[in-house]
Amino acid sequence: MTRTLFAVVTLGLACCAAGETPLTWTKVPPDQSGLTHAIEEATKEKPAGLKYPWMSPLVDINGDGHLDILYYGHHGGGAAIWLGKGDGTFTLDPGGYTARWAFGGRDPLWWDFTGDGKPDAVGSEGFGIVGHLFVNDGTGHWRKMPARLQGMLLDLDGDGHHDELWQSRGIAATLEPRPRAWGAAPPEKIAATVAWKAEDLLGWPEGEERTAHPGGPQFHTAFSVDLDGDHRNELIVTFLAGMFSGRMYAWVLDRDPQAQGAAGWQDATAAHGLPAGKGHWYLPEDLDADGDLDLIDLATGHWYANDGKGRFTQSPGRIYDPAARRIGPPWDGDGEVELLDLDNDGRRDLVMSGDHTGANGVFLHLGGRFEEVGGIPASRRGRKFGDVDGDGDLDMVVAGKPMQLHRNDTPNLGLRVRLVPKATAEAHLGCELWVYHAGKLGQKDGLVHYRQCFMERSLHRSNVLVPDLHVGLGQLEAADIRVRFPSGIVREVLGARARSEATLKE
Repeated sequence: MTRTLFAVVTLGLACCAAGETPLTWTKVPPDQSGLTHAIEEATKEKPAGLKYPWMSPLVDINGDGHLDILYYGHHGGGAAIWLGKGDGTFTLDPGGYTARWAFGGRDPLWWDFTGDGKPDAVGSEGFGIVGHLFVNDGTGHWRKMPARLQGMLLDLDGDGHHDELWQSRGIAATLEPRPRAWGAAPPEKIAATVAWKAEDLLGWPEGEERTAHPGGPQFHTAFSVDLDGDHRNELIVTFLAGMFSGRMYAWVLDRDPQAQGAAGWQDATAAHGLPAGKGHWYLPEDLDADGDLDLIDLATGHWYANDGKGRFTQSPGRIYDPAARRIGPPWDGDGEVELLDLDNDGRRDLVMSGDHTGANGVFLHLGGRFEEVGGIPASRRGRKFGDVDGDGDLDMVVAGKPMQLHRNDTPNLGLRVRLVPKATAEAHLGCELWVYHAGKLGQKDGLVHYRQCFMERSLHRSNVLVPDLHVGLGQLEAADIRVRFPSGIVREVLGARARSEATLKE
């Protein structure tokens, strides 16, 4: 692999005990990254600039295998786009700010539903934009389709396929046609039919007002994951009591496989050993590397260990104490939460950033404990992560005049895992992924990384359904990989080399 050499300034973030790998960023001069263009913001004198610019996730918009940068006007003006070369350098798209950007006031959900390796999209905001499917023509330009889709894709009927929908205000809906039936082109029309409502199952939280305002109290996200290892998904449902309230609620729902519709779901939070309702927000992740999903409580900073059968016990360790932080809770339900392996040790770190508020925090998962680190911009509007130089770790791009690349030089290895289902629109949703030490496939003591692939955010900005998964390996030069697709088909790759891409096809 050819790698461009840079004159650098290196920043090692103090975070780790003796013997542990530090998280190290290298600030790359703009004249050596190619990010020399200074953003033109709109003014009365120059209305053609970007209005209130935000950054989209780093995605490969033109299908050349390299991540690109998109900095768009949240209130208009198009987007400045830098096309990546795969070696940590970029070229500004010469077509101008309005040449490619077709998505109104927000970046869309990036979703390669046609399966050609070039991200298509779902519009998130704007007249004639919201919910519409946009097909990538293969060059990084998009054509708006008449079909519309709004919500989170998940599994409601227990077949493992995430082809039902969780809509705003806790409405569970079925889709016709289902995404796995789309083929290589989206349908002309998608019908969403209400199946049941969260309020009918859980009631409305006592003391919370009702309002039609989009930022008012409402049932929020629903994570569709298998907590007890039976290959049937449970639902983790959250409720947010207003955009700025900080009051959060969470429940775990189980489904009776013999029942239909709303009657098939019931509140099973207590049966799983978890506190229910007010003061909780559960995010699934395998924190103890034993091959099942634990739960992070984003409201309290506690986490709950899974016994492998869906019964949870609060861990004595704590990721953070919201009351002890000078800047307040790192998560208030409004913003972005990501699980990213920033130090490439096989354990994903917790990265949170506010949207309308200042809630933020980055917590490195150091194996049995977490430590908060600084030096990372707090607002997700102005920084994104991705492997822009192809060396197997996550670099950081920070918005500015000019943009600034921070290369990740943490001395750990990683690889990219690409999952290819038969039904292209399924992306990686519903897949289970195991990564082991080379030569230890299937052995519990050789497990490096486990995850279930579910939709972590709704169909709106800063969400990506492109089935390229980053996996940290620590100092392992090679790994064995296993994936289980929603159909039950299992595929394996032995001896995948670090700093490469491993592709597993259903």
